[in-house]
Amino acid sequence: MLTKVLNKTTQNKRKAGFTIIELMVVIIVINLLSGVAVPKLTDYIEKTRQRIDLMKLYYLRDALNRALYEGDVLDIDESQKCDGVTNSKEKLSRWLASDSGVTLFIMELHNQLEANFQAKNNNRFTDVQNMCGILSGGGFWADAFKDAGFGAIADILYARDHTVGGKIKSGATYAAYEVTVDNKKWWRTHPREPLFISRALNGDLSAPITAVKIGGQNRYKFKIRWNNKNEKSHTLEVFIQIAQGADYGKPFTTPQGVCFSTEASLCH
Repeated sequence: MLTKVLNKTTQNKRKAGFTIIELMVVIIVINLLSGVAVPKLTDYIEKTRQRIDLMKLYYLRDALNRALYEGDVLDIDESQKCDGVTNSKEKLSRWLASDSGVTLFIMELHNQLEANFQAKNNNRFTDVQNMCGILSGGGFWADAFKDAGFGAIADILYARDHTVGGKIKSGATYAAYEVTVDNKKWWRTHPREPLFISRALNGDLSAPITAVKIGGQNRYKFKIRWNNKNEKSHTLEVFIQIAQGADYGKPFTTPQGVCFSTEASLCH
């Protein structure tokens, strides 16, 4: 009788527990599932952040178009210079109706440094359609940028064009500092409050190495043009254009499929 009870107890214990092999199988299955689920979740979160960043371009577009009701887009100070380039109403009018539009500023994303914002970068590429003076000069354009939460960019461009002894002074809305790369000194300027929240617009460890040896760097132009290149539309569109590599000149589209343009036709 005692033997039967012991045998039954042993059988119940075997049924209630797991063998080492069974546990190993469960662990392997969990690892396989996490290997698929975690990357997908990470990708989904990044795509959501990118869409939030895209909305900020829409805020900028709407602020510019609201300003159009109160002022003339060509009402600029032609004596104002930015990075040595003088404002031109004729050029602004022509470029707003072109495929490439008008470059307002350049953004550089580095995998080891804060994002850098500047007016031009002729040391890295030639941009003949740059009109950064309309931001550094204040007025219609700078006010619209401030209204959309991009005021720090206008402040940065102004500071870069008004250096003191070759140095850029930090301001209330932005920080400026100097770095040395390949025995050359470079100034970097960025908003104190980040403009964007996605990795795509804040620097990425997978960024290709370009001209800076201390890490990868991607460059983008923030551009505007008339909707469908038609001045009669009286509607400005905002888009980010790739400024280096094989995709130079194309609207910036992330691996997650988010195209940074308020004009849908540019994303096809």
